[in-house]
Amino acid sequence: MSFGWFRERQHREAAAEAAERRRIEAQEAAQRRLQWEQKWTQYALNSVPYNARREVEMEVHTMVSEALSVLQPSQPEAITQRLVDAAVHRALGPWTRKQEIERALKAGMNSLAWDVQFRAEYAPLKQRAWDAAVVALRKVREEASYGEMETAAAQAVQPMICEHEHQQACQRILGRVYIFNATREEEEAAKEVLRKALAALPIGATKKQLETAEETVLTKYKAVVAMRKEKARVESEKQSQRRAAMSKVDLQLDHVARYLEQEYEYDGGYSEMRSEADRLRPLIREMLIKELLANPDMSDDEIRESIEDQIEEGV
Repeated sequence: MSFGWFRERQHREAAAEAAERRRIEAQEAAQRRLQWEQKWTQYALNSVPYNARREVEMEVHTMVSEALSVLQPSQPEAITQRLVDAAVHRALGPWTRKQEIERALKAGMNSLAWDVQFRAEYAPLKQRAWDAAVVALRKVREEASYGEMETAAAQAVQPMICEHEHQQACQRILGRVYIFNATREEEEAAKEVLRKALAALPIGATKKQLETAEETVLTKYKAVVAMRKEKARVESEKQSQRRAAMSKVDLQLDHVARYLEQEYEYDGGYSEMRSEADRLRPLIREMLIKELLANPDMSDDEIRESIEDQIEEGV
């Protein structure tokens, strides 16, 4: 064999060995890159908040893979970490914003009074507050900070807070209604009129406006009670005066029979006289009562004189 043949064979063997080395080196490089990518991908996935993993893992994986595709394992680790962190941040963007919106909504609702948040009768007011906060957060700019979102939610629920405070102020006024000497019916009627007067005021009415409405209504009903009491007092006084007059007259009514017996003669004698006295007594009694009511200072002598005058006038 010629020397050239050996050289050619050596050349082929050397080329094959070089190709094998390149293949092995490429394989090892590919393996190193795969391990490098797996390391940073796992780092990225580990940095995802636990409660976000199901929602964003695929997006994180995709974005990190894109970021790593333009890097080399030989790149300084600090640079790789910054780029991977940036990719994770971008992938988490929609989820983070959703979380911030939910936090802002919760903060806005937490600014409502406890009873609005938890008592069933305030459910419609609570729902209106929620709806207003949702609408407000939909309108904030895309790059808005969490602070801006929280402020927007708080401002959105403020009208409902004012409405509740107004309702509470009205309830406090209604709860303290008390009219001295009023009947239950009078007090309930006053409350109903006051309730309507307060309802007619705008939400956010001042303390002075609320108290003016209260004073206007209660002054009217206090006057009604005072009139009723005065009327009852006058009637009671009249009844008392009548009873006094009746008692005073009754003490003198025996004078009817005495006067008849003294001044008149009856064919039927004593019996006829007593009958006439019984007939005249109630008539004279009523007229004497009227006289005494008109002139309470009549003396007993004047009463007897009036009895005699009435008998003489034939009652």
